[in-house]
Amino acid sequence: MRKIRFTFRPVAAVAIVALCTLFASHSQAGPLSQFHAARARTFILGLDLDLAKKELQQGDANDPVIQRERGRLQLYEADCDGAVLSLASALAAGPDEDTEGMLDIARGCSRVTAAIIGDDVTTSDLVVRYQDEADRALTPLITESVENARKTLTRDLGVTWPKPTRVIVVRDLLSLAAMTGLPYESAQTTGTVAIAKWGRVTLLSPRASHHGYPWRDTLTHELTHLAVTRLTNDRAPLWLQEGLAKREEVRWREPGPYDDRPSPDAIARRGMDKKLDLGLDELGPSIAMLPSAQAAMVAFAEVTSFVRYYAKVAGDEAIKKLLSELRANQKIDAALVEASGMDLKAWDQKWRAEIMALPSEQVLGLDNFASDPKANTSARERIRVAELLFGRGHTAEAQREIDPLAGSKLVAHDPTFAYLAARVLEKGDLPGARAKVADPKDPTHAYAPWWAIRARLALAASNAPLIEPSFLEALAQDPLDAEAACRSLDGSTLLTAPKDVDLCKAAAGAGVPDLGQN
Repeated sequence: MRKIRFTFRPVAAVAIVALCTLFASHSQAGPLSQFHAARARTFILGLDLDLAKKELQQGDANDPVIQRERGRLQLYEADCDGAVLSLASALAAGPDEDTEGMLDIARGCSRVTAAIIGDDVTTSDLVVRYQDEADRALTPLITESVENARKTLTRDLGVTWPKPTRVIVVRDLLSLAAMTGLPYESAQTTGTVAIAKWGRVTLLSPRASHHGYPWRDTLTHELTHLAVTRLTNDRAPLWLQEGLAKREEVRWREPGPYDDRPSPDAIARRGMDKKLDLGLDELGPSIAMLPSAQAAMVAFAEVTSFVRYYAKVAGDEAIKKLLSELRANQKIDAALVEASGMDLKAWDQKWRAEIMALPSEQVLGLDNFASDPKANTSARERIRVAELLFGRGHTAEAQREIDPLAGSKLVAHDPTFAYLAARVLEKGDLPGARAKVADPKDPTHAYAPWWAIRARLALAASNAPLIEPSFLEALAQDPLDAEAACRSLDGSTLLTAPKDVDLCKAAAGAGVPDLGQN
């Protein structure tokens, strides 16, 4: 399942517009406090938190508009308890929808962070906090990912990074929703696993999903949202935010075997055929709020394809120019014309013409591929019986269960079946086991155990070129998979690099049963 992320698009206004908003909400506020509160909000939305703090210090601390913006700042600084107090004080002066919404989020954030531990990584200007103690072992991987992503985003977008970068790792979707304001039902519907909001990245622990998800790419995706927010003072429309995030999420690393499988162009083309596409300016407040996972899949493909097309035709520098024009308070059409000579409608027409010229192909996730239900059920039953037999030491019997499936289209590119077959063959046919996981382009999707056994078999054969890349692919999908983190099936740390010992202990301590033992 592809990751989905969520972000609100709060209206970032220049000081004079924010001043009018604040005045309408709290007409009794003093003019000087209104001015400083408006400037503070602009700084907050641009992630210049130190400048925002200085502005708020120049206003009346008891003025409700100052209290409200102080509460906003405290949310961005992850001081949820302080935000509750500030926002509640602001509301005492009278009702205000914006303040009430932030107060609800601050209270949810306060509940989640009550048991959160801190892990400050000062050498890289990074603060990582964990809801679950066991996730602390992710710190080295998170640090490396953030450092590489920030360098790439500075190169591609020209962003300068405020310090520190904040990441909070939570254990479940309920906590993710409470920390950010995302409706829980939307997270379930679209499969949201991370959110860039309130100046930080809130990330679902990889352990929350069976065999993980591409969490390092997800982290980069969310950091891109923070970068675009900073560069535009949060004026970028949703299609630009999401399109850039999808483009950048894989550029921090070397190309991988599952990038563009299927391509965004192919998904967008098929989505248009099935009438699932939306206009770029019709996506609503968030892709995570769309009615189905299919709609979200097409929307992500549309914005990714469009931004790539824009970069290809107008050039990479046109992206930086567009972001700069938005920060200068240009509307999106004016900014596009200034940056590239055409408005959104003209660009959309050119892009759609190119997409519609492509052949329409069936796409997994949008199309139900025809199959014999009885054959599919029979195959799944055989696989499950083989797993149970293998888990109880009956390797030969397990092999007899899966032999009839050899060459079947039902399992031809299924990494879970290839992993099972390799585990069974490993007992007596190492070359045969290696053959099951030889080609990284054979599986339809990433699966951590597939990469872990590939790495472990390469390690046994001293096939150095395959070992590290395969282990890294497994960890990028599920860092708490014991086979990947420990490089062994028994949880031993003897083969684990010193820097990964804590990760191995966390993975081994998770108590996840081995294949067929559940």
